[in-house]
Amino acid sequence: MNTLEKTLEYHELLMIYSDTSKYNEDRLPGGFHYTFYKPGDEKEWTIIHMKSGEFMSMEEGLKIFSDFYSSFIDELPKRLFFVVNENGEKVGTATISLLKEKEYGYDAAVDWFAIIKDYQGYHLSKPMINKFIKLANELGHKKLLLHTQTHTWLAAKLYLDLGFEPFHIEEDIKGWQILKTITKHSKLSDINEIPESNMYFDIALKTKVKLDELFGNDYEYSIWHKNGRNDVEVNYNGNLYKYKYYNEHNNFWLEENTQNLKRK
Repeated sequence: MNTLEKTLEYHELLMIYSDTSKYNEDRLPGGFHYTFYKPGDEKEWTIIHMKSGEFMSMEEGLKIFSDFYSSFIDELPKRLFFVVNENGEKVGTATISLLKEKEYGYDAAVDWFAIIKDYQGYHLSKPMINKFIKLANELGHKKLLLHTQTHTWLAAKLYLDLGFEPFHIEEDIKGWQILKTITKHSKLSDINEIPESNMYFDIALKTKVKLDELFGNDYEYSIWHKNGRNDVEVNYNGNLYKYKYYNEHNNFWLEENTQNLKRK
């Protein structure tokens, strides 16, 4: 199963870390180092999330960056960090967000943890997770909130491995059941597994079949299906393609938007 699996049903998973003074001093592999955000890094932040499958276009990523960070933009040089490779390319990132209003009594959260796909086998995840726990502690946050989701199931497993705990499981029990079924994690021993056939989003499965026929297996995609939408966006070879999906009378098909745009 892919580390980012969008054919799974999407469910948010909430976790907590109760004592940020407890972390390991895991070092990055040789050739990699950390650097903090500087004004102008928005594009590189967006590229990381595009190359990890989160965003389909630069325009989308830059808008999300602006909207998400606007309330604590002045704090970013000490809260948003990158992993840089030996060629100076930023290949991973994470943020300790300062929450405008406390959530469940927490004033800080882990957000936007990502590593580009080409570097997901370089053993960067564990050092980065311990890095942001340590950073939270240095910033005065004794405990941390973390939002993750079933699509990033492997990251969710790593969080549990490294000391995060499930929180408010009852808010979306099916998401935790999916994670339990995939990972068999010991921290989820009280949660029942579900049949594998119940874990997947039918529209996503059908969409991926069609996209595989069109693009092979080297593309990224997003499906927008809430609030009456039926949109599919694809990033392929630097181009953004847009479709509408239709699922009627036991037939499923995609219709291409005639105004597909080349990503700049």
